[in-house]
Amino acid sequence: MPQDSAPLALIHLSSHAPPKSPEKRDESDLLYEMNDQEIRNSVESSHSKFLTSCDACRARKVRCFKRHHADIICINCDKRAEDCRFSRTRVRKSRTAQSAQPHDPARAKGQSTNAGAAQPVTPLSDETPTATSRGQPHSHLAPSPLNQELDSIAIDPSVQESQVESCHSTVGPAEATLSLTPADHPVIMANEEDVCSSSLAYFSNGKLTALSRTLGHTRVAELMKRIESAVRSRIRHSVKAFPSPDHYAKEARSIALHKEMRSKYIESYFQEVHPVYPFIDRTAFEGKALSPQLEEFLSGDSAWCALYHAVLALGSLYHDCGSFVAFSGAAWEIFRVSLSLFTRLIFGRRTLIAAQAVTAMAIFGLTYVSLPIEDVLITEAARIATSLQMNRGEAGEIDPDFQRTFWVIYSLESEFCFNTGRASAIPYHDISCPIPHTSLSLYSTFNWLQVLSSYALMISRIYERLFSVKSKSLSKEIRRTEALCAFEELENWKDSIPESFRPGMPIRSHRLGKSHAVALAIQIRFCYHNVRIALSRVSISASTGDSENQMRYKLSLTDSARAIIEVVHLIHLEPFVLPW
Repeated sequence: MPQDSAPLALIHLSSHAPPKSPEKRDESDLLYEMNDQEIRNSVESSHSKFLTSCDACRARKVRCFKRHHADIICINCDKRAEDCRFSRTRVRKSRTAQSAQPHDPARAKGQSTNAGAAQPVTPLSDETPTATSRGQPHSHLAPSPLNQELDSIAIDPSVQESQVESCHSTVGPAEATLSLTPADHPVIMANEEDVCSSSLAYFSNGKLTALSRTLGHTRVAELMKRIESAVRSRIRHSVKAFPSPDHYAKEARSIALHKEMRSKYIESYFQEVHPVYPFIDRTAFEGKALSPQLEEFLSGDSAWCALYHAVLALGSLYHDCGSFVAFSGAAWEIFRVSLSLFTRLIFGRRTLIAAQAVTAMAIFGLTYVSLPIEDVLITEAARIATSLQMNRGEAGEIDPDFQRTFWVIYSLESEFCFNTGRASAIPYHDISCPIPHTSLSLYSTFNWLQVLSSYALMISRIYERLFSVKSKSLSKEIRRTEALCAFEELENWKDSIPESFRPGMPIRSHRLGKSHAVALAIQIRFCYHNVRIALSRVSISASTGDSENQMRYKLSLTDSARAIIEVVHLIHLEPFVLPW
Protein backbone atom coordinates (compact mmCIF):
# COMPACT_ATOMS: atom_id res chain seq x y z
CA MET A 1 0.00 0.00 0.00
CA PRO A 2 1.37 3.42 -0.81
CA GLN A 3 2.92 5.40 1.99
CA ASP A 4 4.32 8.87 2.12
CA SER A 5 7.55 10.62 2.91
CA ALA A 6 9.58 7.76 4.34
CA PRO A 7 13.11 7.95 2.91
CA LEU A 8 13.54 11.69 2.43
CA ALA A 9 12.07 12.59 5.78
CA LEU A 10 14.56 10.22 7.34
CA ILE A 11 17.43 11.63 5.35
CA HIS A 12 17.21 15.10 6.82
CA LEU A 13 16.12 14.02 10.28
CA SER A 14 18.13 11.01 11.29
CA SER A 15 21.37 12.93 10.78
CA HIS A 16 20.60 15.10 13.81
CA ALA A 17 22.34 14.03 16.96
CA PRO A 18 20.29 13.34 20.14
CA PRO A 19 19.87 16.24 22.59
CA LYS A 20 23.02 17.14 24.46
CA SER A 21 23.59 19.06 27.62
CA PRO A 22 22.77 22.79 27.58
CA GLU A 23 26.45 23.67 27.57
CA LYS A 24 27.11 21.61 24.46
CA ARG A 25 23.97 22.91 22.79
CA ASP A 26 25.11 26.51 23.21
CA GLU A 27 28.45 25.63 21.67
CA SER A 28 26.73 23.89 18.76
CA ASP A 29 24.45 26.86 18.20
CA LEU A 30 27.45 29.14 17.99
CA LEU A 31 28.95 26.88 15.35
CA TYR A 32 25.85 27.31 13.22
CA GLU A 33 26.45 31.04 13.25
CA MET A 34 29.99 30.80 11.82
CA ASN A 35 30.68 33.41 9.19
CA ASP A 36 32.22 32.77 5.82
CA GLN A 37 35.65 33.98 6.96
CA GLU A 38 35.83 31.30 9.66
CA ILE A 39 34.85 28.63 7.15
CA ARG A 40 37.54 29.74 4.72
CA ASN A 41 40.14 29.78 7.46
CA SER A 42 39.25 26.23 8.48
CA VAL A 43 39.45 25.07 4.86
CA GLU A 44 42.87 26.62 4.33
CA SER A 45 44.20 24.92 7.45
CA SER A 46 43.38 21.40 6.18
CA HIS A 47 46.11 19.16 4.73
CA SER A 48 44.16 18.08 1.62
CA LYS A 49 42.21 19.81 -1.10
CA PHE A 50 39.58 18.89 -3.64
CA LEU A 51 40.22 18.99 -7.34
CA THR A 52 38.34 21.65 -9.29
CA SER A 53 37.04 19.08 -11.80
CA CYS A 54 34.86 16.12 -10.90
CA ASP A 55 35.93 12.57 -11.66
CA ALA A 56 33.47 12.16 -14.56
CA CYS A 57 34.53 15.36 -16.34
CA ARG A 58 38.21 14.53 -15.85
CA ALA A 59 37.64 11.08 -17.35
CA ARG A 60 35.81 12.57 -20.34
CA LYS A 61 38.37 15.43 -20.57
CA VAL A 62 35.77 18.17 -20.65
CA ARG A 63 35.50 21.39 -18.72
CA CYS A 64 33.79 21.04 -15.34
CA PHE A 65 31.85 24.02 -13.99
CA LYS A 66 28.76 24.76 -11.88
CA ARG A 67 25.99 27.29 -12.06
CA HIS A 68 26.63 28.44 -8.49
CA HIS A 69 29.48 28.05 -6.08
CA ALA A 70 27.27 26.26 -3.53
CA ASP A 71 26.08 23.57 -5.96
CA ILE A 72 27.14 20.01 -5.21
CA ILE A 73 26.71 18.69 -8.76
CA CYS A 74 28.34 20.07 -11.89
CA ILE A 75 26.30 20.94 -14.96
CA ASN A 76 27.61 18.04 -17.05
CA CYS A 77 26.80 15.37 -14.44
CA ASP A 78 23.40 16.94 -13.84
CA LYS A 79 22.52 16.71 -17.54
CA ARG A 80 23.83 13.16 -17.83
CA ALA A 81 22.18 12.08 -14.53
CA GLU A 82 25.52 10.79 -13.25
CA ASP A 83 27.04 10.63 -9.79
CA CYS A 84 29.21 13.74 -9.39
CA ARG A 85 32.23 13.22 -7.17
CA PHE A 86 35.27 15.41 -6.60
CA SER A 87 38.47 13.57 -5.75
CA ARG A 88 40.82 14.89 -3.16
CA THR A 89 44.59 15.12 -3.36
CA ARG A 90 47.20 15.59 -0.67
CA VAL A 91 48.87 18.99 -0.35
CA ARG A 92 52.60 18.72 0.04
CA LYS A 93 53.81 20.49 3.15
CA SER A 94 56.84 22.72 3.14
CA ARG A 95 60.03 21.40 4.66
CA THR A 96 59.73 23.92 7.47
CA ALA A 97 56.27 22.65 8.41
CA GLN A 98 57.41 19.02 8.22
CA SER A 99 60.41 19.59 10.46
CA ALA A 100 58.26 21.41 13.02
CA GLN A 101 56.12 18.31 13.64
CA PRO A 102 57.30 15.34 15.77
CA HIS A 103 58.41 12.36 13.68
CA ASP A 104 55.98 9.41 13.67
CA PRO A 105 57.39 6.39 11.78
CA ALA A 106 54.03 4.66 11.44
CA ARG A 107 52.30 7.77 10.13
CA ALA A 108 55.20 8.58 7.82
CA LYS A 109 54.98 5.11 6.34
CA GLY A 110 51.29 5.54 5.61
CA GLN A 111 51.82 8.94 4.04
CA SER A 112 54.63 7.69 1.83
CA THR A 113 52.24 5.39 0.02
CA ASN A 114 49.40 7.91 -0.31
CA ALA A 115 51.19 11.20 -0.88
CA GLY A 116 50.00 12.97 -3.96
CA ALA A 117 47.43 10.28 -4.80
CA ALA A 118 43.89 11.39 -5.58
CA GLN A 119 41.17 9.77 -3.49
CA PRO A 120 37.41 9.92 -4.04
CA VAL A 121 35.42 11.89 -1.51
CA THR A 122 33.26 8.90 -0.67
CA PRO A 123 34.95 5.75 -1.98
CA LEU A 124 33.00 2.54 -2.21
CA SER A 125 33.98 0.08 0.43
CA ASP A 126 35.37 -3.31 -0.60
CA GLU A 127 35.43 -4.63 2.94
CA THR A 128 33.18 -7.38 4.20
CA PRO A 129 30.02 -5.95 5.81
CA THR A 130 30.00 -5.99 9.56
CA ALA A 131 27.32 -7.43 11.75
CA THR A 132 26.03 -3.97 12.49
CA SER A 133 25.55 -3.12 8.84
CA ARG A 134 23.69 -6.36 8.26
CA GLY A 135 21.33 -5.89 11.13
CA GLN A 136 18.90 -3.83 9.11
CA PRO A 137 15.14 -4.32 9.22
CA HIS A 138 13.83 -6.50 6.39
CA SER A 139 17.38 -7.56 5.52
CA HIS A 140 15.93 -10.74 4.05
CA LEU A 141 14.36 -8.69 1.24
CA ALA A 142 16.29 -7.87 -1.90
CA PRO A 143 17.46 -4.24 -1.53
CA SER A 144 16.64 -1.67 -4.15
CA PRO A 145 19.33 -0.24 -6.44
CA LEU A 146 19.01 3.04 -4.56
CA ASN A 147 19.56 1.31 -1.22
CA GLN A 148 22.48 -0.68 -2.67
CA GLU A 149 24.10 2.54 -3.81
CA LEU A 150 23.63 4.25 -0.45
CA ASP A 151 24.64 1.18 1.55
CA SER A 152 27.92 1.06 -0.34
CA ILE A 153 28.97 4.44 1.04
CA ALA A 154 31.98 4.24 3.34
CA ILE A 155 34.46 6.84 4.51
CA ASP A 156 38.18 6.12 4.64
CA PRO A 157 39.22 7.00 8.22
CA SER A 158 42.82 7.57 7.13
CA VAL A 159 41.83 10.54 5.01
CA GLN A 160 42.16 13.91 6.69
CA GLU A 161 38.64 15.41 6.64
CA SER A 162 38.13 18.95 5.43
CA GLN A 163 35.18 21.22 5.46
CA VAL A 164 32.30 20.60 3.14
CA GLU A 165 32.62 23.97 1.47
CA SER A 166 36.00 22.91 0.04
CA CYS A 167 34.38 20.28 -2.18
CA HIS A 168 32.76 22.95 -4.35
CA SER A 169 34.83 24.11 -7.25
CA THR A 170 34.96 27.70 -8.36
CA VAL A 171 32.70 28.57 -11.26
CA GLY A 172 34.15 30.23 -14.29
CA PRO A 173 32.84 33.20 -16.26
CA ALA A 174 30.21 30.96 -17.87
CA GLU A 175 28.22 31.14 -14.63
CA ALA A 176 26.92 34.58 -15.50
CA THR A 177 25.31 33.29 -18.68
CA LEU A 178 23.50 30.37 -17.04
CA SER A 179 20.03 30.79 -15.56
CA LEU A 180 18.72 28.69 -12.70
CA THR A 181 15.54 26.75 -13.43
CA PRO A 182 13.33 24.79 -10.98
CA ALA A 183 14.76 21.56 -12.38
CA ASP A 184 18.21 22.69 -11.20
CA HIS A 185 17.16 23.15 -7.59
CA PRO A 186 18.52 20.53 -5.19
CA VAL A 187 16.14 17.88 -3.90
CA ILE A 188 17.59 17.39 -0.42
CA MET A 189 20.17 20.16 -0.16
CA ALA A 190 18.52 23.49 0.62
CA ASN A 191 19.55 26.92 -0.61
CA GLU A 192 21.29 29.04 2.02
CA GLU A 193 18.64 31.76 1.86
CA ASP A 194 15.65 29.40 1.76
CA VAL A 195 16.28 26.84 4.52
CA CYS A 196 12.95 27.57 6.22
CA SER A 197 10.71 26.33 3.43
CA SER A 198 8.00 23.70 3.45
CA SER A 199 9.91 21.49 1.02
CA LEU A 200 11.76 18.33 1.96
CA ALA A 201 15.11 20.04 1.35
CA TYR A 202 16.70 20.82 4.67
CA PHE A 203 20.51 20.77 4.87
CA SER A 204 22.32 23.79 3.48
CA ASN A 205 26.06 23.87 2.89
CA GLY A 206 26.54 26.26 5.79
CA LYS A 207 24.74 23.99 8.22
CA LEU A 208 26.61 20.96 6.97
CA THR A 209 29.88 22.81 7.48
CA ALA A 210 28.95 23.71 11.05
CA LEU A 211 27.75 20.17 11.72
CA SER A 212 31.01 18.78 10.34
CA ARG A 213 32.98 20.96 12.73
CA THR A 214 30.86 19.81 15.64
CA LEU A 215 31.25 16.13 14.76
CA GLY A 216 34.90 16.42 13.83
CA HIS A 217 34.45 14.83 10.40
CA THR A 218 32.56 15.39 7.13
CA ARG A 219 30.93 12.00 6.76
CA VAL A 220 27.40 13.38 7.09
CA ALA A 221 28.12 16.07 4.50
CA GLU A 222 29.56 13.58 2.05
CA LEU A 223 26.71 11.15 2.66
CA MET A 224 24.18 13.91 1.91
CA LYS A 225 26.05 14.71 -1.30
CA ARG A 226 25.87 11.08 -2.43
CA ILE A 227 22.18 10.82 -1.55
CA GLU A 228 21.40 14.06 -3.39
CA SER A 229 23.14 12.75 -6.49
CA ALA A 230 21.39 9.36 -6.30
CA VAL A 231 17.94 10.87 -5.78
CA ARG A 232 18.35 13.44 -8.54
CA SER A 233 19.40 10.76 -11.00
CA ARG A 234 16.09 8.98 -10.37
CA ILE A 235 13.43 11.65 -9.96
CA ARG A 236 14.84 13.86 -12.73
CA HIS A 237 15.40 11.08 -15.22
CA SER A 238 14.43 12.20 -18.71
CA VAL A 239 11.67 10.41 -20.59
CA LYS A 240 13.31 9.08 -23.74
CA ALA A 241 10.30 7.39 -25.37
CA PHE A 242 6.87 8.76 -24.55
CA PRO A 243 4.10 6.61 -26.09
CA SER A 244 1.63 8.47 -28.28
CA PRO A 245 -2.04 7.66 -29.01
CA ASP A 246 -0.90 6.12 -32.28
CA HIS A 247 1.01 3.52 -30.27
CA TYR A 248 -2.01 2.45 -28.23
CA ALA A 249 -2.73 -0.70 -30.23
CA LYS A 250 0.92 -1.73 -30.12
CA GLU A 251 1.17 -1.11 -26.37
CA ALA A 252 -2.07 -2.97 -25.69
CA ARG A 253 -0.96 -5.99 -27.71
CA SER A 254 2.32 -6.14 -25.77
CA ILE A 255 0.43 -6.81 -22.53
CA ALA A 256 -0.18 -10.58 -22.49
CA LEU A 257 -2.11 -11.19 -19.26
CA HIS A 258 -4.46 -14.07 -18.60
CA LYS A 259 -7.90 -13.31 -17.24
CA GLU A 260 -7.00 -14.91 -13.91
CA MET A 261 -3.93 -12.70 -13.52
CA ARG A 262 -5.90 -9.57 -14.38
CA SER A 263 -8.45 -10.49 -11.70
CA LYS A 264 -5.66 -10.87 -9.14
CA TYR A 265 -4.24 -7.46 -10.00
CA ILE A 266 -7.65 -5.83 -9.67
CA GLU A 267 -8.28 -7.59 -6.35
CA SER A 268 -4.91 -6.39 -5.02
CA TYR A 269 -5.70 -2.83 -6.06
CA PHE A 270 -8.95 -2.74 -4.11
CA GLN A 271 -7.37 -4.41 -1.09
CA GLU A 272 -4.21 -2.30 -0.87
CA VAL A 273 -4.66 1.00 -2.78
CA HIS A 274 -8.39 1.68 -2.71
CA PRO A 275 -8.64 1.97 1.12
CA VAL A 276 -6.16 4.86 1.00
CA TYR A 277 -7.45 6.56 -2.16
CA PRO A 278 -11.15 5.60 -2.35
CA PHE A 279 -12.33 7.31 -5.53
CA ILE A 280 -13.55 4.37 -7.69
CA ASP A 281 -16.90 2.62 -7.40
CA ARG A 282 -15.68 -0.96 -7.02
CA THR A 283 -18.94 -2.60 -8.02
CA ALA A 284 -19.25 -0.63 -11.25
CA PHE A 285 -15.60 -1.03 -12.14
CA GLU A 286 -15.47 -4.80 -11.60
CA GLY A 287 -18.76 -5.14 -13.46
CA LYS A 288 -17.00 -3.91 -16.61
CA ALA A 289 -13.53 -5.31 -15.95
CA LEU A 290 -14.73 -8.87 -15.41
CA SER A 291 -17.50 -8.92 -18.02
CA PRO A 292 -17.32 -10.82 -21.33
CA GLN A 293 -17.67 -7.47 -23.16
CA LEU A 294 -14.36 -6.16 -21.77
CA GLU A 295 -12.80 -5.69 -25.20
CA GLU A 296 -15.75 -3.59 -26.31
CA PHE A 297 -15.41 -1.33 -23.26
CA LEU A 298 -11.67 -0.92 -23.84
CA SER A 299 -12.00 -0.07 -27.52
CA GLY A 300 -15.06 2.15 -27.12
CA ASP A 301 -13.98 4.39 -24.22
CA SER A 302 -10.39 5.70 -24.11
CA ALA A 303 -10.83 7.18 -20.61
CA TRP A 304 -12.07 3.92 -19.12
CA CYS A 305 -9.33 2.01 -20.94
CA ALA A 306 -6.70 4.29 -19.36
CA LEU A 307 -8.32 3.85 -15.93
CA TYR A 308 -8.44 0.07 -16.35
CA HIS A 309 -4.74 -0.28 -17.20
CA ALA A 310 -3.69 2.15 -14.46
CA VAL A 311 -5.56 -0.01 -11.93
CA LEU A 312 -3.88 -3.12 -13.35
CA ALA A 313 -0.47 -1.46 -13.08
CA LEU A 314 -1.03 -0.44 -9.46
CA GLY A 315 -2.31 -3.90 -8.52
CA SER A 316 0.58 -5.63 -10.27
CA LEU A 317 3.05 -3.87 -7.94
CA TYR A 318 1.91 -6.30 -5.22
CA HIS A 319 2.79 -9.28 -7.43
CA ASP A 320 6.51 -8.59 -7.91
CA CYS A 321 6.00 -6.55 -11.06
CA GLY A 322 7.45 -3.31 -9.72
CA SER A 323 10.94 -1.85 -9.95
CA PHE A 324 13.12 0.69 -8.19
CA VAL A 325 14.49 1.90 -11.55
CA ALA A 326 12.53 4.52 -13.48
CA PHE A 327 10.59 3.39 -16.54
CA SER A 328 11.27 -0.32 -16.11
CA GLY A 329 9.51 -3.45 -14.93
CA ALA A 330 6.31 -5.28 -15.84
CA ALA A 331 4.11 -2.74 -14.03
CA TRP A 332 5.56 0.06 -16.14
CA GLU A 333 4.82 -1.87 -19.34
CA ILE A 334 1.17 -2.12 -18.29
CA PHE A 335 1.12 1.56 -17.37
CA ARG A 336 2.43 2.51 -20.81
CA VAL A 337 -0.99 1.65 -22.23
CA SER A 338 -2.55 4.33 -20.01
CA LEU A 339 0.28 6.70 -20.85
CA SER A 340 -0.34 6.27 -24.57
CA LEU A 341 -3.87 7.62 -23.98
CA PHE A 342 -2.74 10.50 -21.77
CA THR A 343 -3.01 13.20 -24.45
CA ARG A 344 -6.56 12.10 -25.25
CA LEU A 345 -7.46 12.50 -21.58
CA ILE A 346 -6.10 16.02 -21.18
CA PHE A 347 -7.31 17.34 -24.55
CA GLY A 348 -10.47 15.27 -24.91
CA ARG A 349 -13.92 15.61 -23.40
CA ARG A 350 -14.03 16.29 -19.65
CA THR A 351 -15.82 13.45 -17.82
CA LEU A 352 -15.71 11.85 -14.40
CA ILE A 353 -14.06 8.75 -15.89
CA ALA A 354 -11.35 10.91 -17.47
CA ALA A 355 -10.69 12.56 -14.10
CA GLN A 356 -10.55 9.15 -12.39
CA ALA A 357 -8.19 7.80 -15.05
CA VAL A 358 -5.71 10.66 -14.56
CA THR A 359 -6.10 10.27 -10.77
CA ALA A 360 -5.13 6.59 -10.95
CA MET A 361 -2.20 7.53 -13.18
CA ALA A 362 -1.14 10.20 -10.66
CA ILE A 363 -1.15 7.62 -7.86
CA PHE A 364 1.05 5.37 -9.99
CA GLY A 365 3.27 8.41 -10.53
CA LEU A 366 4.08 8.40 -6.82
CA THR A 367 5.98 5.11 -7.14
CA TYR A 368 9.70 4.74 -7.86
CA VAL A 369 9.16 3.57 -11.42
CA SER A 370 7.49 6.80 -12.56
CA LEU A 371 8.80 9.48 -10.19
CA PRO A 372 10.24 11.61 -13.03
CA ILE A 373 6.72 12.27 -14.38
CA GLU A 374 4.98 12.55 -10.99
CA ASP A 375 4.55 16.32 -11.18
CA VAL A 376 3.03 16.19 -14.69
CA LEU A 377 0.43 13.58 -13.74
CA ILE A 378 -0.58 15.28 -10.48
CA THR A 379 -0.74 18.73 -12.07
CA GLU A 380 -2.93 17.51 -14.93
CA ALA A 381 -5.26 15.75 -12.49
CA ALA A 382 -5.72 19.05 -10.63
CA ARG A 383 -6.28 20.90 -13.90
CA ILE A 384 -9.02 18.50 -14.97
CA ALA A 385 -10.64 18.81 -11.52
CA THR A 386 -10.81 22.59 -11.82
CA SER A 387 -12.01 22.35 -15.42
CA LEU A 388 -14.92 20.16 -14.27
CA GLN A 389 -15.47 22.55 -11.31
CA MET A 390 -15.27 19.59 -8.99
CA ASN A 391 -14.24 21.94 -6.19
CA ARG A 392 -17.72 23.48 -6.10
CA GLY A 393 -20.41 21.87 -3.99
CA GLU A 394 -23.16 22.03 -6.59
CA ALA A 395 -21.03 20.04 -9.05
CA GLY A 396 -21.10 16.86 -7.00
CA GLU A 397 -24.28 17.01 -4.96
CA ILE A 398 -25.75 14.01 -6.78
CA ASP A 399 -22.79 11.69 -7.35
CA PRO A 400 -20.60 10.83 -4.30
CA ASP A 401 -17.97 9.47 -6.69
CA PHE A 402 -17.56 13.02 -7.99
CA GLN A 403 -16.84 14.23 -4.46
CA ARG A 404 -14.48 11.38 -3.57
CA THR A 405 -12.52 11.83 -6.80
CA PHE A 406 -12.08 15.54 -6.15
CA TRP A 407 -10.82 15.08 -2.60
CA VAL A 408 -8.34 12.41 -3.63
CA ILE A 409 -7.01 14.70 -6.38
CA TYR A 410 -6.81 17.65 -4.02
CA SER A 411 -5.04 15.59 -1.35
CA LEU A 412 -2.45 14.37 -3.83
CA GLU A 413 -1.86 17.82 -5.28
CA SER A 414 -1.74 19.79 -2.03
CA GLU A 415 0.72 17.40 -0.40
CA PHE A 416 2.93 17.37 -3.49
CA CYS A 417 2.93 21.18 -3.57
CA PHE A 418 3.69 21.48 0.13
CA ASN A 419 6.63 19.07 -0.12
CA THR A 420 8.06 20.82 -3.16
CA GLY A 421 7.56 24.38 -1.90
CA ARG A 422 4.91 25.65 -4.31
CA ALA A 423 1.33 26.86 -4.08
CA SER A 424 -1.58 24.59 -4.88
CA ALA A 425 -3.38 25.03 -8.21
CA ILE A 426 -6.69 24.65 -6.35
CA PRO A 427 -7.10 27.50 -3.81
CA TYR A 428 -8.47 26.17 -0.53
CA HIS A 429 -10.74 29.19 -0.14
CA ASP A 430 -12.43 28.29 -3.43
CA ILE A 431 -13.57 24.83 -2.29
CA SER A 432 -17.15 24.12 -1.30
CA CYS A 433 -17.35 20.44 -2.25
CA PRO A 434 -18.57 18.39 0.75
CA ILE A 435 -16.48 15.49 2.02
CA PRO A 436 -18.48 12.23 1.79
CA HIS A 437 -18.25 9.69 4.59
CA THR A 438 -15.76 7.00 3.61
CA SER A 439 -14.66 4.54 6.28
CA LEU A 440 -12.08 1.78 6.25
CA SER A 441 -13.38 -1.74 5.83
CA LEU A 442 -12.04 -2.82 9.25
CA TYR A 443 -12.77 0.46 11.08
CA SER A 444 -16.27 1.67 10.35
CA THR A 445 -15.91 4.61 12.75
CA PHE A 446 -12.76 5.96 11.08
CA ASN A 447 -13.72 8.39 8.32
CA TRP A 448 -10.35 8.26 6.58
CA LEU A 449 -11.28 10.49 3.65
CA GLN A 450 -12.34 13.19 6.13
CA VAL A 451 -8.94 12.98 7.85
CA LEU A 452 -7.05 13.01 4.54
CA SER A 453 -9.05 15.95 3.18
CA SER A 454 -8.69 17.94 6.40
CA TYR A 455 -4.95 17.45 6.25
CA ALA A 456 -4.84 18.70 2.66
CA LEU A 457 -6.80 21.84 3.56
CA MET A 458 -4.62 22.44 6.61
CA ILE A 459 -1.28 22.28 4.80
CA SER A 460 -2.63 24.56 2.05
CA ARG A 461 -3.53 27.18 4.66
CA ILE A 462 -0.20 26.77 6.44
CA TYR A 463 1.71 27.17 3.19
CA GLU A 464 -0.05 30.41 2.31
CA ARG A 465 0.45 31.90 5.78
CA LEU A 466 4.06 30.85 6.42
CA PHE A 467 5.81 29.59 3.29
CA SER A 468 4.41 31.48 0.31
CA VAL A 469 6.27 34.29 -1.43
CA LYS A 470 4.00 36.84 0.23
CA SER A 471 4.71 35.47 3.71
CA LYS A 472 8.46 36.12 3.30
CA SER A 473 7.79 39.84 3.82
CA LEU A 474 6.04 39.33 7.16
CA SER A 475 7.74 40.44 10.33
CA LYS A 476 9.21 37.85 12.68
CA GLU A 477 6.56 38.60 15.28
CA ILE A 478 3.74 37.90 12.83
CA ARG A 479 5.42 34.71 11.65
CA ARG A 480 5.78 33.49 15.23
CA THR A 481 2.09 34.16 15.84
CA GLU A 482 1.08 32.38 12.63
CA ALA A 483 3.33 29.44 13.51
CA LEU A 484 1.69 29.10 16.94
CA CYS A 485 -1.74 29.02 15.30
CA ALA A 486 -0.50 26.42 12.82
CA PHE A 487 0.88 24.26 15.65
CA GLU A 488 -2.50 24.39 17.35
CA GLU A 489 -4.30 23.48 14.13
CA LEU A 490 -1.94 20.55 13.61
CA GLU A 491 -2.57 19.22 17.12
CA ASN A 492 -6.33 19.49 16.62
CA TRP A 493 -6.01 17.45 13.44
CA LYS A 494 -4.00 14.83 15.29
CA ASP A 495 -6.60 14.58 18.06
CA SER A 496 -9.33 13.91 15.47
CA ILE A 497 -7.63 10.64 14.47
CA PRO A 498 -8.61 7.38 16.25
CA GLU A 499 -6.13 6.33 18.90
CA SER A 500 -4.99 3.24 16.97
CA PHE A 501 -3.74 5.47 14.12
CA ARG A 502 -2.90 8.63 16.07
CA PRO A 503 0.68 9.99 16.02
CA GLY A 504 2.33 9.79 19.41
CA MET A 505 0.80 6.40 20.15
CA PRO A 506 2.70 3.16 19.49
CA ILE A 507 1.73 1.20 16.38
CA ARG A 508 0.22 -2.15 17.37
CA SER A 509 0.54 -4.21 14.21
CA HIS A 510 -1.31 -7.19 15.67
CA ARG A 511 -4.29 -4.98 16.55
CA LEU A 512 -4.46 -3.11 13.25
CA GLY A 513 -4.68 -6.37 11.34
CA LYS A 514 -4.15 -6.01 7.60
CA SER A 515 -0.95 -4.62 6.11
CA HIS A 516 -2.64 -1.58 4.57
CA ALA A 517 -3.87 -0.51 8.02
CA VAL A 518 -0.32 -0.62 9.40
CA ALA A 519 0.96 1.27 6.38
CA LEU A 520 -1.79 3.86 6.82
CA ALA A 521 -0.76 4.40 10.44
CA ILE A 522 2.81 5.00 9.27
CA GLN A 523 1.63 7.39 6.57
CA ILE A 524 -0.37 9.43 9.09
CA ARG A 525 2.70 9.76 11.30
CA PHE A 526 4.85 10.95 8.45
CA CYS A 527 2.21 13.50 7.45
CA TYR A 528 2.03 14.84 10.99
CA HIS A 529 5.77 15.04 11.60
CA ASN A 530 6.42 16.48 8.14
CA VAL A 531 4.34 19.54 9.00
CA ARG A 532 5.69 19.67 12.56
CA ILE A 533 9.25 19.78 11.26
CA ALA A 534 8.43 22.53 8.76
CA LEU A 535 6.77 24.60 11.48
CA SER A 536 9.68 24.04 13.86
CA ARG A 537 12.14 25.22 11.25
CA VAL A 538 10.26 28.42 10.49
CA SER A 539 9.77 29.04 14.23
CA ILE A 540 13.50 28.70 14.88
CA SER A 541 14.17 31.26 12.16
CA ALA A 542 11.53 33.63 13.51
CA SER A 543 12.87 33.34 17.09
CA THR A 544 16.29 34.79 16.37
CA GLY A 545 17.55 36.40 19.55
CA ASP A 546 15.22 34.34 21.77
CA SER A 547 17.40 31.39 22.80
CA GLU A 548 14.69 29.87 25.00
CA ASN A 549 12.15 29.65 22.17
CA GLN A 550 14.77 28.44 19.73
CA MET A 551 15.73 25.63 22.09
CA ARG A 552 12.07 24.64 22.47
CA TYR A 553 11.55 24.35 18.73
CA LYS A 554 14.83 22.50 18.27
CA LEU A 555 13.61 19.95 20.80
CA SER A 556 10.34 19.70 18.87
CA LEU A 557 12.26 19.00 15.68
CA THR A 558 14.42 16.37 17.42
CA ASP A 559 11.35 14.67 18.89
CA SER A 560 9.84 14.35 15.42
CA ALA A 561 13.12 12.93 14.14
CA ARG A 562 13.03 10.25 16.83
CA ALA A 563 9.38 9.46 16.14
CA ILE A 564 10.16 8.86 12.45
CA ILE A 565 13.15 6.67 13.22
CA GLU A 566 11.04 4.53 15.57
CA VAL A 567 8.71 3.41 12.75
CA VAL A 568 11.33 2.85 10.05
CA HIS A 569 11.54 -0.86 10.80
CA LEU A 570 7.87 -1.21 9.83
CA ILE A 571 8.45 0.06 6.29
CA HIS A 572 8.79 -2.68 3.68
CA LEU A 573 11.53 -2.34 1.10
CA GLU A 574 9.24 -2.88 -1.86
CA PRO A 575 8.57 -0.90 -5.06
CA PHE A 576 4.95 -0.26 -4.06
CA VAL A 577 6.06 1.73 -0.99
CA LEU A 578 6.09 5.40 -1.89
CA PRO A 579 9.52 7.05 -1.57
CA TRP A 580 8.17 10.35 -0.19
